[in-house]
Amino acid sequence: MKNLKKTIFAVLCAVFVTAATPGTVAGQSADAPETIIYDAESAMEVLKTLSGDWVSETSASGHGAYTPVASFKVAAAGTAIIETTGADTPNEMATIFHMDGDQLLQTHYCALMNAPVLRFVQTEKPGELKFVFHGGTNFDVAVDAHFHEGTVQIKDKDTIETSFVVFANGEKSTDGRSVLKRMKKHSN
Repeated sequence: MKNLKKTIFAVLCAVFVTAATPGTVAGQSADAPETIIYDAESAMEVLKTLSGDWVSETSASGHGAYTPVASFKVAAAGTAIIETTGADTPNEMATIFHMDGDQLLQTHYCALMNAPVLRFVQTEKPGELKFVFHGGTNFDVAVDAHFHEGTVQIKDKDTIETSFVVFANGEKSTDGRSVLKRMKKHSN
């Protein structure tokens, strides 16, 4: 079970991925966004730009091939974004992003067999999407391990840095960061 939890936490690094508009921010590339994402609807539109496969910066195989660690699909006439991580593995997980009135929510269907719900909150950092704990099902928040917070920092239109926090026993138990790159489509 301990190895399963470590694997799940590693896969959670890929939970939040996004792309956005060009600009410059200290410490980011010239393609990094200048715009602060103020509301949930704008954040949802940014998430829609994720469609496709994403890979870890360090996930190349010996043959130069990449295995996607996250894939995104816009679904339900644009009202939902489905993110799949760990596809075709025992630790496959799905995260569904959707609007609920004026709130952007995500439900993370975890390999830990729970489903935490997080909501978007605006920050003052350009290009940042932050999600905070909002509830969930099939776990006791005071005891069980669960995805509790996540942030996506857009580096440029094809590169993002994700971070996540997992809570257990009512407090932060682990966190992680990952840099993901948009997988390029190859023509035959």
